[in-house]
Amino acid sequence: MIDEHEWRSILQVAKDGTFSAAAKHLYISQPSLSQCIKKVETELGVRLFDRSQTPLTLTPAGKIYVRQAREILRIQKSLVQEVADLSELRTGSLTIGSSRTRSACFLIKPLVAFHQQYPGIHLSVREAPVRTLEEYAASGDVDFALLYGTSGRRDLVSIPLCRERILLAVPKTHPLAARKSENPAVLPRISFAELSDEPFIKLQPFRQMADVFDKLCLKTGTEPHVIFEANSIIEAAELCASGLGATLVTDMLVRSWRWREEAVFFELEEEVAERELLAVYSKRRHLSLAAQKFIEFLRVE
Repeated sequence: MIDEHEWRSILQVAKDGTFSAAAKHLYISQPSLSQCIKKVETELGVRLFDRSQTPLTLTPAGKIYVRQAREILRIQKSLVQEVADLSELRTGSLTIGSSRTRSACFLIKPLVAFHQQYPGIHLSVREAPVRTLEEYAASGDVDFALLYGTSGRRDLVSIPLCRERILLAVPKTHPLAARKSENPAVLPRISFAELSDEPFIKLQPFRQMADVFDKLCLKTGTEPHVIFEANSIIEAAELCASGLGATLVTDMLVRSWRWREEAVFFELEEEVAERELLAVYSKRRHLSLAAQKFIEFLRVE
């Protein structure tokens, strides 16, 4: 009754909501998958899925089965990780949850350095929005996720990595770009209020930087002319450097991104809270030796 092929099949159907989609992800035919699910339901004597609607929904028995199957999956992964730890990082795998921006600006050098030191560890990165990354971390789909703060979930453990400052970027052709600092080693300072009616690239509402923008507007009574809503800080920064308008960036992006064209950067006179980058993982999951070592690499960065 506790057959791995069967419980993995049921988990996939629960995730995808249809037999056809789940069959594609499992690389089997839909009739074979349907037969597998029907076999489990016959053995249990109950239906696991309500087939009267699409996407499929779990019955009460199905919810119990999926909950326990996820626990089996968690235990299996933990077992594999703990045994792999005995190999002293000669073999194993490590999956990191990250956004595209953090992957491009924070992970590249550590990934290369880690692989050079531990070539036997298979590395992978799963990119997703913040809420999805939290779920990946909680469910154990990733060893840990890179997040700026958490929702306060008690099932997650957070390890501080570094802090980021919020900066303002303007195109080199912008009139403000000529402003210099008395100390060449220090960025010039500017008030966000000077951006009133200026062309501005804002991040989309579900992005954290959009909240920073809204708070600065409220604090300074400023209304920049939003001409574009970007999907990521990288997209906004590249558009800014190309001359479209001003935007908000982080000092990590300024240091790490391979700019096709340079923008001009400013410290903000207004007080803006720094963002703390965390490595977040499930309290119920063993943090593998590979994950612990990689986090050490991230802290060095």
